[in-house]
Amino acid sequence: MVDNSDTAVGYLMEGDPAIRWQAMRDLLAAAPSQWQAERRLVSREGWGRRFLDCQLEDGSWQKERWTDTVWTLVQMCELGLIGEDDQCRRGFERVVGRHCPIGTEVDPVELVKIMDLCHLGFWLRIGSTYCPDDPRLGGILDSILLQQLPDGGWNCRTRTKPKTTHSSFHTTFNVLEGLRAAHEVGLIASDSFLTFEDSAVTFMLEHHMYRSDKTGTVIDERFLDLTFPSHWHYTVLRGLDYLSGTKWIHDPRLDDALTWLTSRRKANGLWIVEKRIPGTVHFDMEAMGKDSRWNTLRALRVLFRAERLRFTEGRYHSNS
Repeated sequence: MVDNSDTAVGYLMEGDPAIRWQAMRDLLAAAPSQWQAERRLVSREGWGRRFLDCQLEDGSWQKERWTDTVWTLVQMCELGLIGEDDQCRRGFERVVGRHCPIGTEVDPVELVKIMDLCHLGFWLRIGSTYCPDDPRLGGILDSILLQQLPDGGWNCRTRTKPKTTHSSFHTTFNVLEGLRAAHEVGLIASDSFLTFEDSAVTFMLEHHMYRSDKTGTVIDERFLDLTFPSHWHYTVLRGLDYLSGTKWIHDPRLDDALTWLTSRRKANGLWIVEKRIPGTVHFDMEAMGKDSRWNTLRALRVLFRAERLRFTEGRYHSNS
């Protein structure tokens, strides 16, 4: 197959500001001042502006599956939306305030009895992004850290089934994304964060990101869907995209998953969007079954950082 990475990057740069600023930062090595200026556009135009305009007067978003406040705010984190802290703070309060009102102390032990770990991961990610000074985040963080399982990951089922011993791929990444956001704003020290992250990533690598560690068979074919947005669902591309920001992206146990990702690339150098998760959305960012800027951005970022692509003299070249 002809390597069309340059064409693919051009395709990304014709898209929404949420795509452009990430392509500039992660694929084009643009100066921080350039991609940061592009990022500020996310709240002013395109998808980011549309999400903000869907907010109701009480600070929430439409209470449907995938349009409710928590899902909308998670999507804003994916877009990299900044600059509308007041709207997002109000949304965060609608999510967290029902269980942990302002001015109350969060009891980490009690919190995990009433909230699934996935949602605590979402809370931590949203709060770290839009209101990192909120004192409740410390208790939310502690609740999550208390629940790491011996195999290295997390599982929402521990709330209702305390004897659960095997981690969930879904929960593990919902939590990891929250922990990363908390680390980026200094809510958790680097050494502590890396210890928790390393244990979780080791768990995933033992499964080669999607296979049984006992039989080698694919655990769930849906893990291989090129789905975006993924909401709470794990996919291999989502997991690889997370790992692309870690030292683990060069681990040989990822070779299988990286080869799979490369195989899903079309002849035009792009990846499609497929198998949308059922539910209501505010609007469709991309057309089902068509070329996807979200998946192309994430896939190129993974392959570039895994050194399956190299960038020299203004062009990308395949290393595989």
